[in-house]
Amino acid sequence: MQEASFLSQTLSVLSLLVFSGFSYILSKKINFPYTVLLVIVGILLIPVSNLPFFAFLDDFVLTPDVLFYIFLPILLFESAYNIKYKQLISNWKSISILSVVGLLISSFVIAFLLFWIFPILGLEIPFLACLLFGSLISATDPVAVLSIFKKLGAPRRLTIIFEGESLFNDGTAVALFTVILGIIISGGNFDSTTFASGVWKFASMVFGGMIFGFLTGFIFSQVIGKVTNNEEVEIVLTMLLAHFTFILSELITHFFHFLPISGVISTVVASLVIGNYGRYKITPKVEAHMQKFWEFFAFISNSLIFILLGLWMSKINLNFSDFVLPITVVIIVVMIARAISVYLPIFSLNKSGLEERIPASWMHLLSWGSLRGALALIMVLLIPDDLSIVGWSLPYSIKDFLLLITISCICFTLFVKAVTTPFVMKFFGVDKLNKLEKFEYEEGKILASLKILQKLNSSYDKGYLTFVEYDELKDRYSARLHESTKEMKSLLKEDSTHEDLVKKVISLHSLGIEKQYLKELFYYNEIDERSFKYILRRIEKQIERLEQGKEQLRKISGAKLDYDIFTRFLVKSYLKKSNYVDCYIRNRSRVIITRKVIKELKNLKEIDFGFNNKYFDEIIELYTTFNKNAENKKTEIFKTHRATINALESRLVNKSLLKLEEKIVDDLYSKEMITPKLYLKFIEEIENEMYADVKTII
Repeated sequence: MQEASFLSQTLSVLSLLVFSGFSYILSKKINFPYTVLLVIVGILLIPVSNLPFFAFLDDFVLTPDVLFYIFLPILLFESAYNIKYKQLISNWKSISILSVVGLLISSFVIAFLLFWIFPILGLEIPFLACLLFGSLISATDPVAVLSIFKKLGAPRRLTIIFEGESLFNDGTAVALFTVILGIIISGGNFDSTTFASGVWKFASMVFGGMIFGFLTGFIFSQVIGKVTNNEEVEIVLTMLLAHFTFILSELITHFFHFLPISGVISTVVASLVIGNYGRYKITPKVEAHMQKFWEFFAFISNSLIFILLGLWMSKINLNFSDFVLPITVVIIVVMIARAISVYLPIFSLNKSGLEERIPASWMHLLSWGSLRGALALIMVLLIPDDLSIVGWSLPYSIKDFLLLITISCICFTLFVKAVTTPFVMKFFGVDKLNKLEKFEYEEGKILASLKILQKLNSSYDKGYLTFVEYDELKDRYSARLHESTKEMKSLLKEDSTHEDLVKKVISLHSLGIEKQYLKELFYYNEIDERSFKYILRRIEKQIERLEQGKEQLRKISGAKLDYDIFTRFLVKSYLKKSNYVDCYIRNRSRVIITRKVIKELKNLKEIDFGFNNKYFDEIIELYTTFNKNAENKKTEIFKTHRATINALESRLVNKSLLKLEEKIVDDLYSKEMITPKLYLKFIEEIENEMYADVKTII
């Protein structure tokens, strides 16, 4: 029987994943939110699972422990891994006020309103039960909304605020939920001692979680840095980090009651540390696959959770039709609480002037786009089946009632809010392109059309196209090129400050080229991690300056950039420890990347974009100066340390040759001119030499 049960559960999981896969494909075709479609599919599977032949479909049950300790760390880690801490720091006031103050406001508004309204509906619900529900339903789930934001092109800052709030209010919600649940389990007595204990527990979970997450993230980053060029081990270590941090936090809370730590917050912070500090300790080739790895596991987790959410509808002990009015009231109250928790804190923040103003249209979207999902469901399932509160006299359990209204709220946000969010974005004009984006859009179309025309000419010359085919395609893309150039000129004519806009676009493009080639140097280990980060920070700071409307710095060397306190500490630490070898590698890298920028800008200068090419000359002149300065410093170091630099340069040039060797080996293998065994041997030899630290050899 046990073996049959295991087989049926396995078959259930595999079948649900098959349904999820086809649901994903369908969601792409009909342009419909994937998570919403999964819930619909889950509901449709209810009658199917009642048939004897398909009874196995609902055999797999996601228990609260599996959800909390296995799937939740995966979802948290994947969400935080790609967030840049600089963007969080730039918007920390708005994110903090929404994720902490906003969540507390939402939780208590829901609790007080429901405690006041429920008796009118004939339901005597104790205040602590209302507050418990308020804490768990105030946690937002950004999965569906962020995919919509990405598709429609929401402003980057709005996306960061939305995602940052969701990540940290998850931790705040779990901390508040845990405190309230603990009070209920201990008897529900609420006095000054209980209040003080609750405040301490909440603060300890939030701040203790941040400290513990930082420590585990830092330790694992160091460990990953020691096992470079071991793909499987590096990926497994990140998986271990997510679950180790979460589970150890919960164990500390269990054994040391006086010092509780939030597993949610610690996992989020650990992910931020590994995603920002530890990212470049990961072997570059592995890092390219890391994001796909976490996206895959997050996809599996979300797929199972949301499709089972639909199937769970049939397992709730209460009948939805008997609670239509209470459910409607709860949904309205939750919406009101969310609106208050967004408008009130952000309005106060805008008035204070402590952070860049958040437009009213963004506030509307933050209020409407707040979906509920996996975490709310996980928390309600963590409530003990036999939980009791003084004053609860209804014929059903607290858990069944809260599960009913929680799933109802989740379904409303998925079926109504998620589906209508694109229309809300368009109504408030949040999806509109700004001047810079319009310019870059037309620039991209011009470049694409030119590349296609060049390819057409090449294909025709080689005889791949007939004259009729060539002539038809050439006319089509020539017309597209003419239209884009015309549109570009129209944009520039409408904008009185078009000179600044053109300079800004060219400067941003130049900095993008710098980043691209700097990362390529790092990928092939021609620059060490610390020097790479030093240059990358300066490039990103230049980009940030341009986005803030400031000019690109004319002089990089010795320039004091307004870094945040954390970056200032890292930069000072690096400069204090760096020697002439580090300085040579930095300037060599600058020579290479500035040379690449100059070359690409000269090519772009030959293209008719509809504006005067003198703007290219100005930026080319700037990068020529950068190139000469770096070359001069490189030469000075060479004169002083000739023998050492000769040896270093020999190693660095050899790494450039290894790039070519790797491409040749890949080409031979793809043509099946060498066996897999030989291919692996070649690659291992190349990588061992490529990832050797040139500075330790000297």
